[in-house]
Amino acid sequence: MSPGNASYMKTSLAAAIAGAIVLVLVILVAHSQMGMTKAFIEGVGSLIVIAGACIALGGLVVLYRSARLARGLPDLFLRLNASRELKAVSSGKPGWGIRVRRLFRRAFGGSHPLVGDMMQVRPLHEIEATLDQSGCLEGLPFMQEMAQFCDQRFRVYRCVDKIFDYGRSYRLRRIKDVVLLAALRCDGTAHGGCQASCYLLWKTAWLRPVDDQVAPGRVTGPSAMPMGSAGRPAQSRYTCQFTQLSAASRPMSRWDLRQDLKPLLSGNLTAAAFCVGMLTRVFSKIDRLRGGTGYPPMSHGNLNRTPLVVYGLGPGDSVRVIGGEGIAATLDATNRNRGLWFDLEMLKHCGQRYRVSNRVERIIDNATGGMVEMKTPCVVLEGVDSSDESLRFWAQHEPLYWREAWLEPEIGMAKQGVAMVQPPAVNRNVQGPAKQ
Repeated sequence: MSPGNASYMKTSLAAAIAGAIVLVLVILVAHSQMGMTKAFIEGVGSLIVIAGACIALGGLVVLYRSARLARGLPDLFLRLNASRELKAVSSGKPGWGIRVRRLFRRAFGGSHPLVGDMMQVRPLHEIEATLDQSGCLEGLPFMQEMAQFCDQRFRVYRCVDKIFDYGRSYRLRRIKDVVLLAALRCDGTAHGGCQASCYLLWKTAWLRPVDDQVAPGRVTGPSAMPMGSAGRPAQSRYTCQFTQLSAASRPMSRWDLRQDLKPLLSGNLTAAAFCVGMLTRVFSKIDRLRGGTGYPPMSHGNLNRTPLVVYGLGPGDSVRVIGGEGIAATLDATNRNRGLWFDLEMLKHCGQRYRVSNRVERIIDNATGGMVEMKTPCVVLEGVDSSDESLRFWAQHEPLYWREAWLEPEIGMAKQGVAMVQPPAVNRNVQGPAKQ
């Protein structure tokens, strides 16, 4: 049995035994009490028993997830949330969960969007009427890259209730009336050819609900708006939605339970995926408090110099993500390879096969607005976004960046070179946020 699974077993058994002991004590003690004292003992005891049962159940879920990960099977959370993947949402055939949510919305007279709803982007002149002098609505910019989608219809892919404040507070912050539309990512044409491919954030004031039976697509030609180009002169600083996340949001307490419930209520998650995610998170916190590994287990790197592996991967190439132990062998003490952080979220994809979407060589630094030219390009895999299950079901679905050292090319791809080099002195965490 692996150290991680042994830790999970110990925590699960401890929680189950503690719950059973408390249950017996409550029955014995409450039997001799009356009135408010009896009610208090039964109430507190019941909460402790329920907590113990949830932790034990979470342990079983984590053990099952760990076993699937070891066998190279798709991650349980992602599998249970498959009906919310981009292809499924774009098909316009919502599952029963979305239908139930729509019935409740209709019954209570709600107007908030749900995943799968059809929206039409308003004409440019209507959107401009909502913007202030800086081109923002409530701090969120409407960018030039978004104008090409005016007067077109798209489905809501995610409802965004919070953002992660990259490069500043590294905390979750509340944002209101924002959605992602299916497959609409920034192409960076007006921002120096930035290749971050962030999902575009849409204020609901820039959209209008339309008949769900009408297929997505262009209704009229897009409104004219000066568009940037990859060949425009380079700027020293850029402003985009990514750099303005802090200005477009407000502080939020980590004890605000709405940040867990809203993704479920809006349809970002299925009920089953939500339960698996919550049970895993609670169990992992308890397991770590006990001195365990938490889930998912991740071996840390210890290299002073991390390897540079070059396969020359490009769009369309088929690769397999290597196992966690193999990836750990490429990392330094901060779990980085040549400055790029390996996120625990990425362990979900170990052992899985994907196609390369594109290579990433330059992105805008969220904190400074400057363009960062990567000394070592990384790659993005098709359909592999950050689900951020452990970050309160954060919904921005940013692409995960991969070093070629973490991938194994399929048939026909030969290794071009391997070298041991010092990681570049890059402080920016281009992969993802630290967990809250």
